[in-house]
Amino acid sequence: MGAKQIQIFSDSQLVVHQVNQDFTAKDVSMIAYLQHTRHLLTTFNVYLIGQVPRSENNHADALARLASAMEQGIGRNIHIEFLDQPSTWAPLIFTLPADPAEVRRVRYRSARYLIINGALHKRGFSLSYLRCLTPEEGTYVIREIHEGICGNHSGARSLAHKVIRQGYFWPSLHTDAQTFT
Repeated sequence: MGAKQIQIFSDSQLVVHQVNQDFTAKDVSMIAYLQHTRHLLTTFNVYLIGQVPRSENNHADALARLASAMEQGIGRNIHIEFLDQPSTWAPLIFTLPADPAEVRRVRYRSARYLIINGALHKRGFSLSYLRCLTPEEGTYVIREIHEGICGNHSGARSLAHKVIRQGYFWPSLHTDAQTFT
């Protein structure tokens, strides 16, 4: 590539100090790696080698674990599984009421809701999906809109409409806005 200056970062304090000649290499394989590294460094006019703590170098740490797994004969195929929700969550179990009229009412209401990326949303008539909040989250949103940095201490109806325009909903939104003002 023709580069004449290079910065090298490693999370291994031992390697950094050996290359910088602060420590001496004692292991035969480490001495061989060190000689090869020093030979490669002679091709650069300027080089800087520094240590990065492992806590600040998660990607390299994951690659190092992957390489050591391959050396241990685990194989080249690593199974990666993405979970929709934490495994500690209990599955949601819904039971419908015994009354057929109530079942129809629940099914009709549930058609207005959907789950997107694990969060419950309500379909708006003329708005985008509204994220459903818990009462505690709703109280925080009302307080921020009413008293926050951009708040203007509006009335209950105006406050509830501002919450909806921000994309939030919970069943007691209008009564909570009324009691808050």
